[in-house]
Amino acid sequence: MKQKELAEIYGVTAPKIGVLRKKLCDAEDYCEKTKELTESGVAKIASYFEKKDDAIIEPKFVRVQALQSTPNRLFWYCKLLEKPIRKIKVSIPSTHLGVMRPQLVFKAQEIEKNNEKFYRHEIIYKREFQREQRIKEIRK
Repeated sequence: MKQKELAEIYGVTAPKIGVLRKKLCDAEDYCEKTKELTESGVAKIASYFEKKDDAIIEPKFVRVQALQSTPNRLFWYCKLLEKPIRKIKVSIPSTHLGVMRPQLVFKAQEIEKNNEKFYRHEIIYKREFQREQRIKEIRK
């Protein structure tokens, strides 16, 4: 079943089904060749809508402390303040470069892709979320 068909059934957008598919489904639940969900993939997404478990797609935020800038000015080395404490790289928007300084504590969004963790400043997520809300209002 195509993501668009499933989206129409549940009254959501096809990209939202795509996000759910990436979070809930395995490689065997989605056929890359035909771009269709298998029966098991449809069942997993259907169980999500029955439970309405938003914790699955909720973004995860962590507290970090700025240490120093990297050679790429749009990234900063930061210390993760949650266990396990370690040094990470965080993407910073260009509008916040003047605000960044060592020892600054802020929240960063943790993104996991292909079993690798990436971090970005929370304002990037907020802007993206607000943009999606404006698009929904326009489409109404």
